[in-house]
Amino acid sequence: MDTKFFEQVPPPVGTVLEPGRVDQSPLDGKTVAIIGFGTMGRAHALNLKRSGVDVVVGCRAGSASIERARRRGFDVRPVTEAVERGDIVMLMLPDQAMGDVWTLDIAPHLRPEAAVGFAHGFAIAFDQIRMPEDRPCFLVAPKSQGDLLIAAHEKGGGVPGLLAATDSSPVATWDLAAAYARAVGCLHGGGFVTTFRLECVSDQFGEQAVLCGGVIELLKAAFEILVEGGYGRENAYFECVHELKLITDLLHRHGIDGMRERISGTASYGGLTRGPRIIDEATRDRMREALAEIENGTFAREFLAQHDDPSRGIDARARREALGPLATAGRELLPRLHRESGPEKERSE
Repeated sequence: MDTKFFEQVPPPVGTVLEPGRVDQSPLDGKTVAIIGFGTMGRAHALNLKRSGVDVVVGCRAGSASIERARRRGFDVRPVTEAVERGDIVMLMLPDQAMGDVWTLDIAPHLRPEAAVGFAHGFAIAFDQIRMPEDRPCFLVAPKSQGDLLIAAHEKGGGVPGLLAATDSSPVATWDLAAAYARAVGCLHGGGFVTTFRLECVSDQFGEQAVLCGGVIELLKAAFEILVEGGYGRENAYFECVHELKLITDLLHRHGIDGMRERISGTASYGGLTRGPRIIDEATRDRMREALAEIENGTFAREFLAQHDDPSRGIDARARREALGPLATAGRELLPRLHRESGPEKERSE
């Protein structure tokens, strides 16, 4: 097996790694310090441990994650102590906390030869952290939510992932990143070489335009319009929200053309003819504006600044959304639709 896959030159963007061409030997004898035990930090820690890698977890004093990590059998230390033990220090903290924690608790305590890793490119892409040129620094970003990454790894599989390294990192950093990606289970389906900035910008745009922004607003608008038209809240919820999973599952497994083949002719014709009227060129222009705001740093500055203003913050906005008609209907209907409770949600540190 060719474990020195990147011995000569860094790989170009678009290179695809497969699990069979990478092993974990670059991790042999190394300790990984996972800083933060939220959803993704927990997934990385558990999968690394299952892969035979030594893991120490760093948590802030008073964090609820301390007991959660200990229940999972991890050695839990204050952040500075975990950093001092780590040959690889993985920052699994919320984006808004990265800069301060790096300056106060991480950078002064890093071993001279330690590598620094991230699961998301925000801190490097938008200069929250300026990595010293002599410091190995890589990105391993699983394309999955944390609980799903754990479940896939438990079954011997994994998910696709994105890998990157800073321009000044030694070439050997790529072998370390590839080994790490294999250990956490994000080479299955391919490990795709990218950059910190490309990962971050595309990730944020997908969240805003589709996954956590555009789709949610589309669902809210469609639900409210049906109810305004005199259709029952239950009907509106089933047709506009509940059945969304059926379509996304088909898309996930079969692609757009495969999805079209598996739905009714009425649904296919309606989507093909009315969809472009709803998502028109004006909508695309607003998407381009959103992308430009991400690229030029406007969104990053706004996001970081809003934490100083509780009236504009995430929690305040989420509370206002929770009072809306779609969220209210969901709280009433979901207990009937899902009798069994799902996995415990553990928020990021």
